[in-house]
Amino acid sequence: MSRNLNRRNFLKVAGSVAAGATLAGTGAAESGGRGTRYAAFNVRNLTTEQVQQPGDSQAAAAARVIQEVDPDVLVVNELANNLQQATVEEGVPTARTNVEAFVDNYLSVPQGPGLTGIDYPYTLQPTSNTGVLPEEEYDFNKNGEFGRPGDAFGFGFFPGQYAFGIASKYPFDENEVRSFQTFRWADMPDNLIPLEGEEGVSTADDAIYLTEAETEVYRLSSKTHIDVPFEVDGGTVHGLFAHPTPPVFDGPNNFNGRWNHDEVRFFADYVAGAEYIYDDSGRTGGLDADASYVLLGDMNAGPGDEPLDPATEYFLENDDFTTRRLPTSPGGAQRGNPYATATFGGGSKVDWALPSPDLSLRASSVVWPSENAGKRGLGSDVATASDHRLVWADVAKHDD
Repeated sequence: MSRNLNRRNFLKVAGSVAAGATLAGTGAAESGGRGTRYAAFNVRNLTTEQVQQPGDSQAAAAARVIQEVDPDVLVVNELANNLQQATVEEGVPTARTNVEAFVDNYLSVPQGPGLTGIDYPYTLQPTSNTGVLPEEEYDFNKNGEFGRPGDAFGFGFFPGQYAFGIASKYPFDENEVRSFQTFRWADMPDNLIPLEGEEGVSTADDAIYLTEAETEVYRLSSKTHIDVPFEVDGGTVHGLFAHPTPPVFDGPNNFNGRWNHDEVRFFADYVAGAEYIYDDSGRTGGLDADASYVLLGDMNAGPGDEPLDPATEYFLENDDFTTRRLPTSPGGAQRGNPYATATFGGGSKVDWALPSPDLSLRASSVVWPSENAGKRGLGSDVATASDHRLVWADVAKHDD
């Protein structure tokens, strides 16, 4: 799925070895400073109640981990969208978005000795498909009833649960942000939808599938896919954010596994300039061929995940992402996988920070100390914050 020859030729001239993804760890910055630091952190169901006021232990622990890294661009996965939540629940505060409240109450306040608060003047809380029901009643999960969480466009007990928030030191033009919340799964060519009536698709009691009528409304993104163009050092870098559904809990048709595969595939097609794509404003097509980008977030997909393994196909074996060096951690290594970013599955790599090949990857890491590390108690904070670990990457232009 190579994007174009011009991009690969540029890499050869710049001296980057982009072809042939391997699992070599990343060391210290090469030269010329760290560049722009991008980070992704799934903070495991961080709620409105937790972030809208100070004093929550999980939110404080997450902020402490983030302050250790001091990223320039940050996405926090599983941060509830309070503006959506307020549409179905009374008393939900809406004066600030949850990502703004998290910045004000936690990130801007030092969370430990030697740490400095971080001010993020630019934030975005994208609308999420989680907990959002279709206008008509559809029994998406085939349990004989209609309602949340199983019949929403994305699993959620209320609209905006498990959403994500973006915080940045760099400005972005809100008019140029492209969101793909309403893109229909059926509009992706060669999609893997388990369709009722197709060969091999089970309609047993424990099976999940879509009917023809359901494909007319069912959305691809379980949260949203969004492209945020940041103004970085006189140029534009597109932040590509998503949080695909976990490929589990889905019965004999591997419904969520197929869904995850196509959610992961979407941004691979997008950076390749796929013409079938349309955004929520009706604009069609993918990224321009000369665009720079960094993909960030919990993709719920790791190398070797069977049976579909989208991470290998669309990340590791895709020249459109720089994956020749992947971040590592001592804590993951102790679990037998130095590239792991989450504790489940014995240590799974599901969180990613992937730059485009025209950018220079200076350094990257996973914040996961070894069990015997004593760095001011950081180990207990990473455990309190989440079952995921923060992933960061320093990225710069080749001539920086």
